[in-house]
Amino acid sequence: MKAVMAAVSVAVAMVGLGAVPSAGDPRGLAAMAARPGKPVIARVWHGKTPRAKADAYEKYLAGAIAKFPSIPGNLGYQLMRIDSGPDGEAFTEFQVISYWESLDAIHAYAGEDIRRTRDLPRDKEFLVGMEPSVRNYELRVNAVRP
Repeated sequence: MKAVMAAVSVAVAMVGLGAVPSAGDPRGLAAMAARPGKPVIARVWHGKTPRAKADAYEKYLAGAIAKFPSIPGNLGYQLMRIDSGPDGEAFTEFQVISYWESLDAIHAYAGEDIRRTRDLPRDKEFLVGMEPSVRNYELRVNAVRP
């Protein structure tokens, strides 16, 4: 039962992976990822909060990133959660992966340094050891079913 609950809590939200169109292209991630020579960019952020604050932070974070599909060039996002991760039962970790048409679209959203984390106003209230950077990957294989 504990293994089932852990698996359920890992992926808590998934939006725009082929079914939800972006503001810039109604075809969504699946079609955009198939464009030859124009890789989709997956922007990955990670954060950790004390377990006691995890539910409140998840609600706050989910509300804040719900705007992503309205940003030009955004193709959707995923919000993942793991309780009792590598740092033990006292912490919960979150990961957000947002998908973008291009690096230019991320620059328009994030500014000149696209590696810098865009902290939310209340992050300091929740997060432990805030990470200063995100990673921007080229999506090479998209095998998620729409």
